[in-house]
Amino acid sequence: MNKPRLGVLHTTDLTALAELEADGFDPPWSNKLLTTYLTGERYRCFGLWHDEQLHGFALLSTVLDEAELLQIAVRSEYRGQGWATLLIHYVHTQLQHEAINRCLLEVSRANKAALNLYQRLGYQQDGIRKGYYPSASGSEDAILMSCDQLQRASKA
Repeated sequence: MNKPRLGVLHTTDLTALAELEADGFDPPWSNKLLTTYLTGERYRCFGLWHDEQLHGFALLSTVLDEAELLQIAVRSEYRGQGWATLLIHYVHTQLQHEAINRCLLEVSRANKAALNLYQRLGYQQDGIRKGYYPSASGSEDAILMSCDQLQRASKA
């Protein structure tokens, strides 16, 4: 199997990004919103390609020396193969090149795989937003997390 390629997403990647967004999220973000992220000055959008097909992405916003991971996804059939870890390591490295060493995120309490991933990468729980995410049972709490040691986390 060829090694995945990591890099910056561009507007030319919008169709593939929207397809992957729909694969990972219900409801998916609109093409208009995704275009805002791809073109906005304070946003960073990274992709993971395999055999020239987009199989993962990470969308972030930045303010001064902090970043917030807005969304991350790996194509469903490729989950559990370490590609999200690879993508986050790449994101951390890119942020460090911009003198950003702190990253924030929120994740559903029900998303155990993501919680485990973030904890393995050095993210710590900072708080909870009660009932933040809609779910079939009504709502799910959002776990607020941050990592202040992106360099150390990238080596984990």
